[in-house]
Amino acid sequence: MKQTETSNFLAMIKTAYPFFEVTVAGVRLWHTMLADLDYKTAQMRLANHIRSSKFAPTIAEILNPVPSEEKSFYELQRAEEEAERLALAEYNEKAVPMPEHIREKLEQTLAKKVSRQ
Repeated sequence: MKQTETSNFLAMIKTAYPFFEVTVAGVRLWHTMLADLDYKTAQMRLANHIRSSKFAPTIAEILNPVPSEEKSFYELQRAEEEAERLALAEYNEKAVPMPEHIREKLEQTLAKKVSRQ
């Protein structure tokens, strides 16, 4: 990656993450570390990072991106919520109405409680 490409790359990070600080020393370090990386590859990895993280990337995250088969926290959370939804739907399908004698006893108990207040 050329020096100008490194500067443009860091400008993209700054645009996506306003609190990311760009300093002269930082530009030098990023340029040294990303020198062997193709600019287009770096842009693609940054775009993937921006889609999946609310925090600015580290050099390591650009050089060694998380493999796509690893799911993000949000994907795992979505899958968990979907599993819970399916379990609840299955439960509701198998649920039976409350037996009448239990319903009557519950209503009597509730009526007593309300009359005491």
